[in-house]
Amino acid sequence: MRRGKSPSGLVGIVADDITGACDAAAQFQRAGARTAVVLDDGDGALPTGWDVISLTTEARRALPTIAAARTREAVERLRRAGAERLYIKVDSTLRGAPGGIVEAAAIAFGVPYVLITPAFPEQGRTVLSGWVRRDDTAIVDGMARLAETAIASIGHIPLRAIRSSMTAIAISPGLLVDNVALLLADAERDDDLWTLAEYAASTDLSLVAGSAGLARYIAPFWCWETTNADDEEDVWADRDGPVLVAVGTRNPMTQAQLVYLREADDVCVVDVMQGDVRAALPAIRRALDRTPVVIAALNVPRDVAVTDEGLDGLARIIVEAAVERGDDLRGLVTTGGATTLAICKAAGVRLLSVVDEVLPGIPCSVMMDGQLAQVPIITKSGGFGQEDTLAVACVWLLSDADDDSDTTAWDDDEAGDDDPPRRRT
Repeated sequence: MRRGKSPSGLVGIVADDITGACDAAAQFQRAGARTAVVLDDGDGALPTGWDVISLTTEARRALPTIAAARTREAVERLRRAGAERLYIKVDSTLRGAPGGIVEAAAIAFGVPYVLITPAFPEQGRTVLSGWVRRDDTAIVDGMARLAETAIASIGHIPLRAIRSSMTAIAISPGLLVDNVALLLADAERDDDLWTLAEYAASTDLSLVAGSAGLARYIAPFWCWETTNADDEEDVWADRDGPVLVAVGTRNPMTQAQLVYLREADDVCVVDVMQGDVRAALPAIRRALDRTPVVIAALNVPRDVAVTDEGLDGLARIIVEAAVERGDDLRGLVTTGGATTLAICKAAGVRLLSVVDEVLPGIPCSVMMDGQLAQVPIITKSGGFGQEDTLAVACVWLLSDADDDSDTTAWDDDEAGDDDPPRRRT
């Protein structure tokens, strides 16, 4: 199965939520590395036999001091496992406590400064003049945001330096300040991220921070291809049955994707009331018997908050319905980090093997243990994608991986240039 050893030894990833841990890990899987996401929050030995291990601290909503402490613990755990390179996954809009967690990682890993960019152009996230932008609208001052939770100085690498030369990056204002620990880099296009990845590789940076966007370009420098696709076990790709989708986030993008799916043929949306989630289980079971795509969507009034109890209840009925199906289930699609984590916990999942990427930043993994072992799960951040993204994820799971001519997985128009991606297995 293995064709060689990564040039840098084990690569570690630390993210502050499960969807970030998965989408960053997927970039290394694309580069040919055997990639795992470990979900337990202990300090025990990590599994062996992987090129890349991704950990989630679930600190997105935690106090900055707690987020930093969890990050240090995760970094130290990866160091004990032999990690020689470290990627700190930050939110593409710098939610959470990005400055504090990157600073904590730098101290724990023993590096003097960290290159950071949350840019992910394929998801509409860019950084220009230090401002984080979403779909061309400036939403947060990146340097100020990092400084909110970091004691270290914050520097800036402007776009003109990135597009000039490696030397220009090296002598940019940020790098000329002796005590700078965190360097926020502009990036507007994919080639800007590629330049930053080249710079990181040429200067042998062992710790870099960013979204899945930068991870995509760092991965080929940090990992050689160590897997042979023909030898990989892909039993998960041969599963039959319907797709079960869990929607527990009220993010506007996910809600737009839900509206899009409500209007599609061969889709059944079951509304799950937060106050009585189990009442929806019989309807989910019936829908799975007759419909290719079933969506269980948490229904919460606008003036009521989504609660942890509501998400846990949604997760329990999703897992119960999925377990009852056995092998007659193509897989799960989850939206939002809290929803995804609740489902993994309810199913007793502690290890995910990342196997593919459906769309940029939207990976597919296989649950390796627990009640849903060997069931694929597509994980999507609540704000990622376009209105048809959830539909594409469902079609991807329903498609026949071995038959490129298959266009009958979903009753739709004739094939064309805009057809959804097929599985790479």
